[in-house]
Amino acid sequence: SVLAGFVEAGESLESCVVREIREEVGVEVRDVRYLGSQPWPFPRSVMIGFSAVADPEHPLAFLDGEIAEARWFTRDEVGAALALGDWASPADAPLLLPGSISIARGMLEGWVRGT
Repeated sequence: SVLAGFVEAGESLESCVVREIREEVGVEVRDVRYLGSQPWPFPRSVMIGFSAVADPEHPLAFLDGEIAEARWFTRDEVGAALALGDWASPADAPLLLPGSISIARGMLEGWVRGT
């Protein structure tokens, strides 16, 4: 999954990943690993990407009201969506992905490749 959140004052980046995922979809994660970063168009901001491991059998629970829809996807499903293009693709697909300049897109591409 690709979720986003904000780091609280005094919080480590890894703790932020665990907290944000728990708050947004009710899932506990482990093995948080830094993947990379990219500039963000707000002053003094940056997007920082991490991966983490979760149990896909765990049901998603929308706890904080920010997430309206989420589900688990397999590598094959994400790979098929990557082949279709991005969110602007005219294809009628259950999963439309972010554009090629997005760190989220790069994270998904790396996950499908297993890197």
